[in-house]
Amino acid sequence: MTLSIPERRMWKDKDEIILTPTEWTLVRLLMEREGLGVSRDEILSEVWGRFYVGDLKVVDVNIRRIRQKIEDNPSDPQIIETVWGYGYRWKRSAP
Repeated sequence: MTLSIPERRMWKDKDEIILTPTEWTLVRLLMEREGLGVSRDEILSEVWGRFYVGDLKVVDVNIRRIRQKIEDNPSDPQIIETVWGYGYRWKRSAP
C-alpha cells in the first residue's frame, strides 16, 4: 500500500484505491500507527472529532467498507486486523 498524504490518494500495487474523505482519514490514522492497536474511541475522536455523539458502529461500518476496497478477501482480512473488544490494527508489513 502506498499513501500520498499531500495528494490524499492511496494505491494498492499500481491500482489507485478510491476512498471517501472519512475512509482516507481512517486509513491514514491506522497506517501511521502500523502494528499498534487503535481503540474505537480513539478512532472516533481522531476521525469524527472528540465531540461526536453517535453510534460506535460507525467505525465498524467504515472499516468494513475499507476492507471491501483493499483486502483480497475481506472476509479474512490480512491488512486491517480486528483487535477484539478494543479496535483495529494496520498489520505490520513484512520487512
